[in-house]
Amino acid sequence: MDDTDRKLWSLIAANPRMQLRELAKMLGISKQAAHHRMQILIGIGAIEGMTAGISIHYLDAVPLLIFGRSDTTSIEETLDRLGGSEFSSLAIVASGNYFYVVSLIRHMSELDSYTEFVKRAAEMPSPTVGIYGLDYPDYSLAVHSGKRKQSYKELSPVDLKIIASLKDDARRPTADIAEMVGVSAKTVRRHLEDMISDGSLEFYVPFDPGSGEDLFFMIHVNLRDGADKVEVGRRLLSKYPSRILFVRTFRNIPSFLMCILCSDKTTEIRKVIKGVGEDEDVLTAMPNFVYLRRHYVTWRDKLPGVRTSSSRVARVHDLHSRPRRQYPQE
Repeated sequence: MDDTDRKLWSLIAANPRMQLRELAKMLGISKQAAHHRMQILIGIGAIEGMTAGISIHYLDAVPLLIFGRSDTTSIEETLDRLGGSEFSSLAIVASGNYFYVVSLIRHMSELDSYTEFVKRAAEMPSPTVGIYGLDYPDYSLAVHSGKRKQSYKELSPVDLKIIASLKDDARRPTADIAEMVGVSAKTVRRHLEDMISDGSLEFYVPFDPGSGEDLFFMIHVNLRDGADKVEVGRRLLSKYPSRILFVRTFRNIPSFLMCILCSDKTTEIRKVIKGVGEDEDVLTAMPNFVYLRRHYVTWRDKLPGVRTSSSRVARVHDLHSRPRRQYPQE
């Protein structure tokens, strides 16, 4: 992959429903070239799909990253076991038997039991549990999750049917959605605009750089005391565009960032890792080479259904109408 491919993915990840004309303009290439590149990335598995779901914020759910060294002697069996929980979303395997488990729990009360599950399933004796810092200003190339609101508009049966219609194809044409849902195209557009504006609808475009022949690294970045990790994250993304794809913060881990780095050139990898380590606010930058990933179906993925019952609507509404939870702070 080249920088144009990576930028194309980041634009699509931010808005999978972006028109090809607009996408091509932002990439500085023709509409035909943009479409061709997108099809290639999908064909080789670099773009693993384009889907949508009820947003984490709307559900007031708790996204986690649990990571650490595993004692397992069978990677595949370990990945199978991790899929035994409805909270597991993605498992990433890196060099040195290092596992990263991306998860989504419904309540903080489920944190301890799920952590114990990961410890057993991944044979990970000393995991680090990070609670994603979603309320920080976002500085990822691809995810624009915004901040939690005090309340959201209730999702209607039509809203849930529209979300369900986007599950397998977030770029599905409005006319096709209207036919599936049984409403007019104008109604679909209005509901989509309202859900996106309210923050109750979230898009996902899973990306596998390795399928595009990129090297893929997770970089553990430890910062000096007092450093503004939001500013450090923005600075690193600005300095290494199309190389550092994400910078993640955690509410409960002070002075720490997780960077996701990819490139098809070893010299570029070395340059970025060296540059990150030399940042004025960085104490250490330790890379882990990623070579395997597996996705799982979570409880959230099952929420919207084409045939939405009134009880389902009430249940989803109940999830987001609870008082806002208090999360561990630094």
